Amino acid sequence: MRSFRTNTFVSDSPTVVALGCFDGVHLGHKAVISEAVRIARELSVKCAVWTFEESPRNFFSPGVSPSITGYEEKRRLMRSLGVDIFVCIPFDAETGATSPETFFEDVLVNKLRAVHVVCGFNYSFGKGGAGNAELLRRLCKNRNIGFNSLPAVEIDGEAVSSSRIRAFLDVGDVEGAEKYLGHRFAIDTIVINGQKLARKLGFPTVNQVFEPRILVPRRGVYVTRVSFDSKKFYGITNVGTRPTVKSGILCAETHIFGFEGNLYGKKVRVEFLHFLRPETEFESVNALAEQVKRDIENAKRYIAGRSRS
Repeated sequence: MRSFRTNTFVSDSPTVVALGCFDGVHLGHKAVISEAVRIARELSVKCAVWTFEESPRNFFSPGVSPSITGYEEKRRLMRSLGVDIFVCIPFDAETGATSPETFFEDVLVNKLRAVHVVCGFNYSFGKGGAGNAELLRRLCKNRNIGFNSLPAVEIDGEAVSSSRIRAFLDVGDVEGAEKYLGHRFAIDTIVINGQKLARKLGFPTVNQVFEPRILVPRRGVYVTRVSFDSKKFYGITNVGTRPTVKSGILCAETHIFGFEGNLYGKKVRVEFLHFLRPETEFESVNALAEQVKRDIENAKRYIAGRSRS
């Protein structure tokens, strides 16, 4: 069975290295990583990914580029793509001050023992982003290391990009985001205790907070698919602060269809399928309960339509 190691800074054998920020691990990122995996298999070596926990832009301008994908989701995707070594580190002042040449020698040559490097056409690295794909090509050539950079992946004539995906999620277009990601936008966090008001209304829910610096999609109600303990269910998820009950806490509150049980303290994965309506403050709790009934009906109609298509 193929091993999978995370944050292994020193490889004990040669590797093919995929480089990039990989926020979201969208279709463009998947192309780079898959190419690195393909070459690694041809050379009978391991494939390594070197990336950061979040965009370096957030170090200089906090919050400017909230991450589409949390660490655990990114790790899951890397493993599914065939990566052997996944190094995902925080971007800090020391990293930001490293020259492109030092990064190349210290990380790619000495730590990861690269025999081939793959990146996207617009990859930048080193202090001030001074290094680019062309410089990396020259550095690899001088060390007799293979190199290739891949062009942008396009959909309907438009380049796939993390900024485009953020724009989709900002307006609740999770289908658009899925088209560019190549997988569904999801959260995968621990279930916390809530007010238990939904249970009293007849709609028990699980509550999850968003990871720090992770993108929060448009507030409102979504059709979702929920996974835990190798089980899968459909449900509806409200993203917001629940203004009707004045909770004030931004979270994802999910009612799981056909499930009864306690999930407190468990890690639950929620995939976003379709936006139903924006977050609304209702005149009363009873009015909220009536709307939730309609949300459930609308969600089940959407799910039934998907199963027939």
